[in-house]
Parts: sequence; structure tokens; C-alpha cells
Amino acid sequence: MNFKIINEVYNPLMKRKEIKAEVIHQTAGTPDRFSIRKELASKFNEELEKVYIVKMVTKTGTNKTICDIEVYNEKEAAKLTVPEHILIRNLPPEERKKALEEKEKKKKAKVEESKKK
Repeated sequence: MNFKIINEVYNPLMKRKEIKAEVIHQTAGTPDRFSIRKELASKFNEELEKVYIVKMVTKTGTNKTICDIEVYNEKEAAKLTVPEHILIRNLPPEERKKALEEKEKKKKAKVEESKKK
């Protein structure tokens, strides 16, 4: 898996770097978000909790994926800014499953509570 930075911009208001990168994966299909996220965190020498992949697009039949990545200065800023569904998508597979189950339980509890009223 190779990375090519297409565009990198620092957003001082949000305290983050916004990066568009091309991931080249010739020997396999599109890699999962978490593995790309780990590679990018090590490449940028950042903690994993500061790096989030917002969007990934692979054109059919190609071995290139275009990713929109956000690298935050602080973990707290990331947790406040990044939407919940993006946070869940960027979790490791086993943690993602647990988070989705918890979210579903909360949703069902909310529905049950609204039915009682």
C-alpha cells in the first residue's frame, strides 16, 4: 500500500490539516479504513486518535482510492468536531461492532420511551 499526497491544507479555525491522498493498492482490493488510518498516523507521526478518514472513493476496476483525511492538533478537538458516524467508521472492526450495538440499543430505548408517553 503506497500513499501519494494530492493536496494538504492547514485549517487554523478547526485546528486541523485537511489532506487529500491517493492510496495505491495493487495486490488486493480496497483496504479498510482502520488499516489506512494506522498507516497514515505513522506516516504523519501523529497519534491514531488525531487522524480520521472522512471519505474514501475507489473507482471500479482501479487500484487507487482517493481519501479525504483530517489530522487534528488535539484529541479533544477531534472528538468535538468529527461526527459520530465518522468516529464509528474509523474504529477497529471489533470496537466498531460494539459501538454500533450500543447505538442501536440507545435508539431502541428511545423509541420505547417515546411509546410510553
